[in-house]
Amino acid sequence: MKYVALLSLILANFVREPTPVIKVKSGLIRGRLSDDGRIYEYFGIPYGTVTRRNRFKAPLPPPKWDGIFEAINENVRCPQKMFGPIITGEEDCLKLNVYTPAALVRGESLPVMVFIHGGCFIEGTGSAFLYGPDFIVEQGVIFVGINYRLNVEGFLCLGIKEAPGNAGLKDQIAALSWIKENIAAFGGDPNSVTLFGESAGSASISYLLLSQAAEGLFHRAILQSGTSVTPWSIQHDPIKTASTLAKEFGYSGNDPHKIYKVLSSKSVNELLSAIKYTTRRQLITAETLFVPCVEKYIPGVESLITEYPSEIIKAGNYTKIPIIIGYNSGEGIYFVGKTHGASIKSVEEEVNLDEIFKKDLVFPSEETKNFTVRNILDHYFSSGTDDSIMGLVDLVSDLHIKYPVALEANLYAKTTDQPIYYYLFKYNGYINMPKIISGFMFKPGASHADELLYLFKPHTFPLPTRLFEMDMVKRMVTLWTNFAKYR
Repeated sequence: MKYVALLSLILANFVREPTPVIKVKSGLIRGRLSDDGRIYEYFGIPYGTVTRRNRFKAPLPPPKWDGIFEAINENVRCPQKMFGPIITGEEDCLKLNVYTPAALVRGESLPVMVFIHGGCFIEGTGSAFLYGPDFIVEQGVIFVGINYRLNVEGFLCLGIKEAPGNAGLKDQIAALSWIKENIAAFGGDPNSVTLFGESAGSASISYLLLSQAAEGLFHRAILQSGTSVTPWSIQHDPIKTASTLAKEFGYSGNDPHKIYKVLSSKSVNELLSAIKYTTRRQLITAETLFVPCVEKYIPGVESLITEYPSEIIKAGNYTKIPIIIGYNSGEGIYFVGKTHGASIKSVEEEVNLDEIFKKDLVFPSEETKNFTVRNILDHYFSSGTDDSIMGLVDLVSDLHIKYPVALEANLYAKTTDQPIYYYLFKYNGYINMPKIISGFMFKPGASHADELLYLFKPHTFPLPTRLFEMDMVKRMVTLWTNFAKYR
């Protein structure tokens, strides 16, 4: 009998108590109760459909089902590279996760917070793998995490009907439309939706603010360390980006229809495996980077972005809502750690501005370019080699995050009557994990993505030092959720 009791205890850890069954437009759904009994979790709910026929286009409506959909598949992610060349994820990835307080009173309507994950549009997931929303939901809000197509699958932009561009952003709009239609069934208020995201997720929100197709789907926004005017969040020459990939499969031309024919015949694993990154050019400075684009007019196709973001904001043609926008003090730590490690022996040998600047940066003359380069090197590396690595951190921070965020915030402030709150996160604590992992543990300030672990509780790895940081966690979560509840 004691073995039966032991087996029952083990099984109880894997088979959690189910949630009440609820009804959405596609059918009935049942999730599960969290381990601590405080949160109802609904995982892997389909909000759209992708087939071979719309592989690089806007998603089709979600499927309907008979019976009860068991929403318990937690770690769905779209195809992406992980751990070097290893590719993981599933093509049927247009899923979202909903978390609600288990103590929610029937008939109550709570504010909704929707998170768009970062990852430079090439990686990431909307699951509790990293973004466990326990602290957020405990503040009396509904939380939704979404997946969207990444890399070439999400952002192939050929300007033709088969691949018009921005499929990943169109996924996000489809998810927001699903939330508007269905979140009331979970106890959420469809008229009180706060969209927040970090890095590429933040840049995505910036784009959604500019798109008429997203108007009315969210009512407040929090932009963390990314905008639509950052150098890495837009393709200036999407045909060149696509042709670079097509060359890996034997086609060297620039005809968008022929490029499509080549790329569409390849599996997602083949496409992702063919994209190469060098040691000094990866993530935000990669040469082959599939990200949002300015779409061409195509009859019968709804375009999201038809002008450059800065021009749309200057003209005031965007959704005007309350916004929190800001960045971390040492954004560049995460990126410099990947490309240069935690130290530099020689600025002359290890800092090449052509590797740091995007290729679309054009100078009127070689003389102007040399003068600019000299001024940059003097400004960021004048204090000697002992501080050279932090000079590089400051350069990457300013160029790729800080200045674009400040610029976009300023453009908003000039063109809206809604409140704009500007923040700087510089807290240096025990769970600044991106900074610690990058080898900058003893440097001051906060790296790119350091604020995330003061908002979320990852479900995949423990953070024993969290006991030392609950005051800061409470402060961050309260600031973000109060904005969603009371602004």
